[in-house]
Amino acid sequence: MINGFGFSGYRSVGDELVKVAPLKKINLIIGQNNSGKSNIITFLKEHYSSLAKGINESGSREYSQFLDTDKHISDKVTKTRIAFCLDTNCEDYDNYVYSKISREHKDRRFKGLVDKLLTSSFFKDDSGLVWFIYESNQPNGKYNLSINFSEIKPLLNEGEWLDLWKCLTHQGSGNIDAHWIPQTIQKLTCIPINIPSIEFIPAIRKIGKSGTIPENFSGFGIIERLAILQNPPLAEQHLRKKFDDINIFVRTVLENESATLDIPHDKSMILVHMDRKILPLSSLGTGTHEVIILAAAATVLENSVLCVEEPELHLHPLLQKKLITYLSEATTNQYLFTTHSAHLLDTEWAEIFHVHYTNDQTVVSAISSTKEKSNICHNLGYRASDILQSNCIIWVEGPSDRIYIKHWLSSIDDSLIEGVHYSIMFYGGRLFSHLTADDLDDENYRVNDFISVRKLNRNTTIVFDSDKSGSRVRLNKTKKRLKEEFNKGPGFAWVTKGREIENYIDPDVIESCVKAIHPSADKIIQKSMWSNTLNYKKKGNRKKFTASKVKVANHYVENYKADLGFLDLKSRIKQLRKFIYESNGLTI
Repeated sequence: MINGFGFSGYRSVGDELVKVAPLKKINLIIGQNNSGKSNIITFLKEHYSSLAKGINESGSREYSQFLDTDKHISDKVTKTRIAFCLDTNCEDYDNYVYSKISREHKDRRFKGLVDKLLTSSFFKDDSGLVWFIYESNQPNGKYNLSINFSEIKPLLNEGEWLDLWKCLTHQGSGNIDAHWIPQTIQKLTCIPINIPSIEFIPAIRKIGKSGTIPENFSGFGIIERLAILQNPPLAEQHLRKKFDDINIFVRTVLENESATLDIPHDKSMILVHMDRKILPLSSLGTGTHEVIILAAAATVLENSVLCVEEPELHLHPLLQKKLITYLSEATTNQYLFTTHSAHLLDTEWAEIFHVHYTNDQTVVSAISSTKEKSNICHNLGYRASDILQSNCIIWVEGPSDRIYIKHWLSSIDDSLIEGVHYSIMFYGGRLFSHLTADDLDDENYRVNDFISVRKLNRNTTIVFDSDKSGSRVRLNKTKKRLKEEFNKGPGFAWVTKGREIENYIDPDVIESCVKAIHPSADKIIQKSMWSNTLNYKKKGNRKKFTASKVKVANHYVENYKADLGFLDLKSRIKQLRKFIYESNGLTI
């Protein structure tokens, strides 16, 4: 895969170097119309490979040919640059450095000298990427390494420069300014050699008619491609596996295990066999066309870089996520998507780049935090109520409840991610009586009296302690009201079967946790399902003490595997898991 790249002086990109890095398998380039998103993938498709080749072959004229339309659009003077990067945070960095050092010098000293150079602020940025920048005064001219050698000279002393130069070049004598420094840096530069095939899939996609020549992957020629995959020549039977993979994806999209694509002998159309019926693909809607075009292209291609414009076109948000999941898990390519869709922002395995146009040039920022994602949404015109809200909210009284519930959930399903599939929010003791699960549309409710959690998220559940001291004790009025309101759905109220949430844990384990965090503790006072198991006594002291709820919870999850065998815990966790899946449009 491509680790990342940078460039300047190209179309909407001005003299400021735009960096698109680090790149993962799935990368989202998101921004408003006319911000410069398409220029990023166009540069990658049209110029990245040829520029890298031209720089690698020193003195070669195999540089990319820029057209007049590729010039920067403003009147400002710009230099054309291309930059390549190396990630110091991954193990490939060490492999790369040792590949540069001669066999007889593969020791820590020379590795240390290289690190001293490359991890300095002259090369390394805040994200841990080492950059090598090449520039030219004219787009179609010769590109040279952009570095002031006199500035990096103090990084090593003369003896270190000489030793490292000899190690890398196998030469002797020479001069520090003319040879040691420039040739050492030149040897360490990371310019891609084996560049994968880079393909472009435009925003306008349509399944072509029979006989259409497959010049690209926009949909024209897809029938011919699928026909070959469905019935490959004898020597290429492995291609049939690709056709089977596409069918698996089609079944996932249509949520129908019987769905199968079929290309008839005359190659006139794509047919879909489903529920004992045979339908032309055209009858299933534009969205289905889109995902099949993209899935087919991504499956036919292997170990390539696919630049895809607006994959979300005609796709429901759920369908967008199914497509991205398939591409990530079932194909071998790397993807750069230009998009306006904020529904893809919570793709946890994707790298996100925000593109905006300011001061006559395109600017790109790598995005990671929720705050930054929120700013993107504002930039795209989304409201806070539209997105960036977890698909399920679990209300709990305090942090210890959150610690236990996360631990128990992950014990049966570690694929559920807090902040994506669900969020846990605290209501606190005093707020409890002011909550309601109703919508407050009834005139009997006054806004000043109740806070409707349904207005924050429709998919809401609540967990609270019964606080009962025995089986015959009834819930208080507030808890009874909330239980009835939440159980109307969507969601439910989980009232602990015992006194409180700690009663779901083996009391002997609770006692061990209490003793671990309070070494002076002798024993907990009571161990029944109706007792406060955090109350303990010290040796020789009749006074009652109460252990820290949060410290006990943290010690428990760090040292004990989840045991769901107490009271109704197992059925409640399964109920909660099922509700989270339903809230996310998933099936167990």
